[in-house]
Amino acid sequence: MSIYLFIPLLPLLAFLVLALGGKSLGESSHKVGVPAVGLTLALSIGAFFSVAASGPISIPIYRLIEVGTLAVDVDLYVDQLTVLLLLLVTAGSFVVHVYSVRYMIGDPKYSRFFAVMALFTFAMVMLVMSNNLLVTYMCWEVMGICSYLLISHWAHRESACTAATKAFLVNAVADVGLGFGVILTLFTYGTLDIQDILAAAAGAGGSGINLLAWAGFEWMVESNTLITLCLLVGALGKSAQFPLHVWLPFAMEAPTPVSALIHAATMVNAGPFLLVRLSPLVMLAPSAMTVIAIVGAVTALFGGLVALTQSDIKRLLAYSTISHIGFMIFACGVGAFVVAIFHLLAHGFLKGFLFLSTGDSLWSITPHGSAEDGEEQRSTAPVAPSLLVGTLLLACIPPLVLFSGTYEQMWNVHDLSSARIAFWIIALGTVFLTAMYTFRAVVSLFQQSMVRQDAADSGLYAVRPRLFSTEHILSVGLLTALVGCLLVFLWSWFTAFLAPALGAQPGGLLEPSGGFSPWLVAPFLAAAGGWSLAWYARRRRGFAAVNRGEWTRTAYVLLLNKLYVDEIYDVCVVKPAIRFSKWLFYRVDVRGFDLWSRDLAGLSKDLAQWLDRTIELQAVERTVRQGASGLVSLSRWMWRVIDLRGTDQAVQQLGRINDETGEVLQGIEPRTLQHNLVVVVVWLVLVIGLLYGLVYGTA
Repeated sequence: MSIYLFIPLLPLLAFLVLALGGKSLGESSHKVGVPAVGLTLALSIGAFFSVAASGPISIPIYRLIEVGTLAVDVDLYVDQLTVLLLLLVTAGSFVVHVYSVRYMIGDPKYSRFFAVMALFTFAMVMLVMSNNLLVTYMCWEVMGICSYLLISHWAHRESACTAATKAFLVNAVADVGLGFGVILTLFTYGTLDIQDILAAAAGAGGSGINLLAWAGFEWMVESNTLITLCLLVGALGKSAQFPLHVWLPFAMEAPTPVSALIHAATMVNAGPFLLVRLSPLVMLAPSAMTVIAIVGAVTALFGGLVALTQSDIKRLLAYSTISHIGFMIFACGVGAFVVAIFHLLAHGFLKGFLFLSTGDSLWSITPHGSAEDGEEQRSTAPVAPSLLVGTLLLACIPPLVLFSGTYEQMWNVHDLSSARIAFWIIALGTVFLTAMYTFRAVVSLFQQSMVRQDAADSGLYAVRPRLFSTEHILSVGLLTALVGCLLVFLWSWFTAFLAPALGAQPGGLLEPSGGFSPWLVAPFLAAAGGWSLAWYARRRRGFAAVNRGEWTRTAYVLLLNKLYVDEIYDVCVVKPAIRFSKWLFYRVDVRGFDLWSRDLAGLSKDLAQWLDRTIELQAVERTVRQGASGLVSLSRWMWRVIDLRGTDQAVQQLGRINDETGEVLQGIEPRTLQHNLVVVVVWLVLVIGLLYGLVYGTA
């Protein structure tokens, strides 16, 4: 048994211990969850070095289903893509677990929180390591259930319950598409083993499926295209892509550690990971890749524009996550799978840090003085120069992540100049918007309030985040920039390391080339322009980047209300579904089944009464009475006809014969026993003699 089997096993054991004995552990439950996830992180680091040195690791466990030719094996497959995601998932989960020890202290459901967090970690780890599509789908569903439980952790708040229900329903609808993708994959390739599917994907390019065969028409769709579109539908829900993004901003009702875990390390990254894991199959469906690229591009721009209008820091970070995950999906749509994973890792670590810093800052605010005074004090406080430098560096990180490396190679899939232009427009727009809302988020979160002494005496206190304060923001920014530059210079190593996990790509897509591209200046200028515009708009309160006309006010209202997507769903989906449910309840249930059941009960009662009157009283009782009277008459006749005296004499004679027979048998019994003993002894002698004869005969 491989030691790496304990990577998913440890979080699962932690969940079982906390689920069964959480009440007795109480606020010591973290002593089970934190060490388990910490050991998982250590094993993931070991798996990274092992795969880097020796290649992929296959870990067979057991066969779950075997029906005919269908075999579902619960096997683990650890390759280059797996270990990179394992580092992100386990490191992010470990930091969140440690952070939750202090953040969730005093919570009445402390042990339940750590139990569900451990199960969530297990589901994501198992999803990353699984080598079977059915097991991947099962873990996909477990993650959805865990997200529902974590978002509704504070169930006493109606908003938390509503957000959890929305997240569960949206993901459930999208998961239907992924389920169809799993079924179509089995139908096309005859197996659910991921490595076997990828190996056989190239040979199944010409097969097609008639979608209208049930209606007698013919509409043939290439099987790989249909499978890829089904995978995209699953990714739309789990990764919060437009138009199924509506659940993610409301997930902010969950505790901050849950937000960090969902946005950075686990749930939203499942969609890009699934597309990259099945990238050889996705590459065989160019039309489906075009759809993926369009969906990702729309989501990236939509999330960035909406983030500019948000005043709540956690909602701003939520739409930032939607935008960046959209860019990852867009990268998968153009074949830049290495870029998508590079961006996923960088975004995951950075966004986890920002969410935990947000929670730490909000947690550290003490309710001294009035809320209005405190808000006014924070809004009018000057911004430290070190904070401005830090936000500029942070704004320049996305260009390093998005544009470093040999990006020209990603367009070998489509090889269209229009596609290249579209990429640059969408990418530069995403960088520009990211720089703007990053400035707003960081400055509003980490600025140092310059509180006068008289204000402090009156009860107004400065907000000093514990995890990321202005005193060391410059060093953190420089360190982040250094890490970004290091990743750029190690791009060739990263590309070569990840290439074997993505299979054979056309046109030398993954061939690395060192050095900086001269086009890298453009994204840096876009980042600096977005940061400068945000800084100038903050300094000049009345400044507007565009003319304040009717169309700008309309656009602002549309973006402030998220293009009314939630309201459209409410009008077109939610309310009709509720009305239809009420109609079913009153028309079908109350007036249908209830009336039918009442009528049936009345008919049953009438039938029972008829049976009682007609059959039981008239037939059964009459038959019993007639039979009883007949038996009485027969008994009287027998009493008169049969001579009871003769009967008594016969009985006495039989008794005497019985006594004589007993005396005879008692006399015979000893002789019978002697006879039986003689027979047994004779047989024993014969058997013993036969055995001796056999032994000496063989000797």
